Order: sequence, then C-alpha cells, then structure tokens
Amino acid sequence: MLHSQMEKVVASVPTSVGTSDVTLVIDTLGWDHASVTVLRAANASTVFASALKIQQSDDNSSYADASGFVGGTDFTIPAVSDTSSAAVVKLDVNTSAKKRYLKVLATPAVSVNTIVTARLSRGENAPSTASEAGCIGWVKG
Repeated sequence: MLHSQMEKVVASVPTSVGTSDVTLVIDTLGWDHASVTVLRAANASTVFASALKIQQSDDNSSYADASGFVGGTDFTIPAVSDTSSAAVVKLDVNTSAKKRYLKVLATPAVSVNTIVTARLSRGENAPSTASEAGCIGWVKG
C-alpha cells in the first residue's frame, strides 16, 4: 500500500471571509503523526496570521497550549512574500508525545479566506473506506 493511502484527512473551512479564529479539532486516537497545513488566500497583506498555535487536551473540553507550537513564542509566524498567491504554513506534530485532542487556532490578520487541514498518519490501522480516511469520496488507481 502507498503511504499516502494510509492517512486520514480532517479540515476546517469557514463559511465566510473574516478575521475570526479558524479552528480545527483533531482526534489523534490511533495516529502517531499529524501534518497540519494552514492556507491563506492571496491578499495584499504580508502578515500571514495575527495568531497561530496548536493546543492540546485529554478530554476535548479544556485546552492548553502545546509546547513548541505557539506562534510568536515558540516559532516566528512567517511573513508572506508573494501576496498574489496563496500562502501556506505547515506544522508537523508527533502526536504520540501530545494529548489525544489537538486544536489548531489560526487568526487571520485581515479579512481573508483561511483554511486549516490535517493529515493523520502512522496509524494503528490503515483506512479502508472513504469515511475512515475522512473523505466523502476516495478514488484509487
């Protein structure tokens, strides 16, 4: 099996453009790695986000910042160099060293489309259906 077929996908896509937090909660049970991608649409601003971080929780109710994943504290949120194209920041997380639930918080600095996705990998069991892979459809060939 191809490694890319042994992943689960989760995503958060806001229904409107704005500056409100875009959040994605990820249940990592059974998965040892999460590759989080935060995408920002093309916009004149060179500020990618005013806040970007990952939090963790044992019970999906009370969250605390995850060490190493707080923008402005643990890493510098990069500036956007090409404002005419979409900008992407990737955060790779060893989930076996974190609590079960992760919450990604991205706060756009300006009113712009922002999307958060995650690919869970290194799972105990490979998904065999679209639903198990976090999709409504899965085409293999």
